[in-house]
Amino acid sequence: MDKKLLNRNEVIQGPSPKVLETSRNFSSEHIALYFEGYFGSTLIPKLSKIFQLPEDQIIIGYGLEDIFRTIFDSLKPDNDIVLTHEFHYTYYDKYLDFKKIKLENFRLIENQNDFTFDIDDCLRKVGELKPKLVLITSPNNPTGNSTNLADLQKILNKADKATLVVLDEAYFGFDEKYNQQDFIALLEKHDNLMILRSFSKLYALAGLRIGFALCGKKVKEILRYQNFYLGGSRLLEEIAIAALESDEYYEKLSSEVISDRQNFVAEVNKSKNFKAFDSKANFVLVKVEKTAKPILEQELDKMNFLISKFVSEEFMRISIGSKQYTEKLLEVLTKIG
Repeated sequence: MDKKLLNRNEVIQGPSPKVLETSRNFSSEHIALYFEGYFGSTLIPKLSKIFQLPEDQIIIGYGLEDIFRTIFDSLKPDNDIVLTHEFHYTYYDKYLDFKKIKLENFRLIENQNDFTFDIDDCLRKVGELKPKLVLITSPNNPTGNSTNLADLQKILNKADKATLVVLDEAYFGFDEKYNQQDFIALLEKHDNLMILRSFSKLYALAGLRIGFALCGKKVKEILRYQNFYLGGSRLLEEIAIAALESDEYYEKLSSEVISDRQNFVAEVNKSKNFKAFDSKANFVLVKVEKTAKPILEQELDKMNFLISKFVSEEFMRISIGSKQYTEKLLEVLTKIG
């Protein structure tokens, strides 16, 4: 059976009407011509205005993968160390292994209802290992937990000024209690901080591949980075701007995802064979009892869609956001009990 694969945390409701209108009405002249002059961009000035950050402290790329390549490629193979946390995004492992760069982990703590970063273990390893890069994913894929401002501040205070501290916020937008301004304000105090954002998740533009980084004053120097000489994609930049100008649509979309997520967690936790952890992203991590796993796998095979993915022997990540799919999966989990 051909399955509809929906387990990579895409926001399948799609982008805002303004985004769709912008893509339909994109100027043919803009297809044929570069930006005027050199290092041109319409998106960087827009981001500069939104975040009240100088334009030269903003980097844009073809998805966050492109920006991560820039970051990782600045490291020295067989010499530099990257420090991140356990249970992290697998792309980090794949690319750093390819580049022959050592990756070390600090602990992630499994609590009754959520996961937390072990900040004491992180600080100890920052001091011992002297990593060239400290990488925190917040919210974390696949556990869904976030760092808090105080812990990030401790890491920044502990790390060497030449160490890049990267906060990967690809899953920004699904935490109603997140105080964006407090985190952005850290860029003024810490020259070595990068905050990464993606248009793939909240803005439902995964297929177009666009992301950006907000940078402390020394980040580009650390990376030896220069903006695109002939500019980036005019189409992607115009669509990204349209997304940024669609606050009402995306606030409603975020609320729908959060409501679906909260309901899913509450319902799953009524069962004895499954444990759902609190999340700040558009996915939920579920712990599966060993005896229930074979039955679950059989039931999943019968479904014509897939929103789940086993990320380890006992943990399954569920993409959240569309009730029609989460409710069908809940029926399966409830049946197993």
